[in-house]
Amino acid sequence: MAKIIIAGGGFAGLWAAMAAAATRHRQTAKDIEITLVSKDTHLCVRPRLYEGARPEMRVPLQPLLEAIDVTFEQAQISEVTPTALQTDKAKMVHDRLILAAGSHVAIPAIPGAADHGFVVDAYEQTARLDTHLSKLDSKALDTSALVVVGASFSGLEIATSLRDRLGGDAAIYLIDQKAKAGQSLGNNLTDEIDVALDKADIEFLGGETVTHVTADQITLRSGRAIDTQTVIFATGLQPSPLVANLGVQASDGRLQLDQTLKVTGQPTIFAAGDVGVAAADDEHSTLMSCQHAMPMGVLAGQNAVRDLLGQDMLRYTQPDYATCLSLGASNAVFTQGWDRTIVMTGEHGAAMKAQINEQWIYPPSPGLGREAIFEMILPAQV
Repeated sequence: MAKIIIAGGGFAGLWAAMAAAATRHRQTAKDIEITLVSKDTHLCVRPRLYEGARPEMRVPLQPLLEAIDVTFEQAQISEVTPTALQTDKAKMVHDRLILAAGSHVAIPAIPGAADHGFVVDAYEQTARLDTHLSKLDSKALDTSALVVVGASFSGLEIATSLRDRLGGDAAIYLIDQKAKAGQSLGNNLTDEIDVALDKADIEFLGGETVTHVTADQITLRSGRAIDTQTVIFATGLQPSPLVANLGVQASDGRLQLDQTLKVTGQPTIFAAGDVGVAAADDEHSTLMSCQHAMPMGVLAGQNAVRDLLGQDMLRYTQPDYATCLSLGASNAVFTQGWDRTIVMTGEHGAAMKAQINEQWIYPPSPGLGREAIFEMILPAQV
């Protein structure tokens, strides 16, 4: 019995499991066993966490995996090798591995940041922030600001969501090293972002960095101090430490992948999602986003089975690119293309964001049955 192990139960890992199972079924490859290993029993719909932690943002893995005949193993992975995973329960030997261990928000090495800062990353971390916010009374909000550090995609969504959640009295600061909020997203979005921040009464402090954090204050590089009990770091993503020593790494720490999504130099290991970077087209590379994680997972799942069967593997390509940035409950900016050409804004953009977040990125229901799940994830070629 050949064994495929999928390391990680996020978007890339779950979509890899569904695609691998569909490919195995259609190839009638009954001698291939597929196992998904994750420390979490749920898929966290992470792109929605800026809204706060809600039960519908956790999707149980076990029922869906059972419906497609994939084994689920809840375990903490400590090491990955070309032939096995080491977990806190056992060593698990594989013939092909799909590494889909994801990423985490990297809190910068600032004195006090790890002790007093919050992140909107995993479900439990977001729930911790929710609890903290619920305990802030009107007096605390009058005398203590809320601070979001990092004004790119996630930071913008978190800051504008805070205004919706807490109302108009709280002072909210958005801090970034770059001179303009959302500068990393390109020039097309600048005006929309500036208007949204002004409307939400969020003060942007550009060209600044935080140098020290305490329980009730932050200090900036300029020497300015801001009284705050709430510092949220949205300072970028780092791939899982499981990528260490596995192969060639890009400048941001992700594993370099070939067009079949195999890790460079590792003939038995595929990768998908935030741990790896592949060419999306001739000019662009994949980003740390579920928009890339899901199709990467699908192709990695297909290719792991095809590779075991000695078949030609498929090549990854994703020339279409879109973004939808939430700027408050009634406003979002939907763009198309790598240059982020604006297509929708305001309420129309918000409706698109809701459709993406609440429908498109959710996995199929186990109740649909195996064949329907396979057809949704990997439509049969006519």
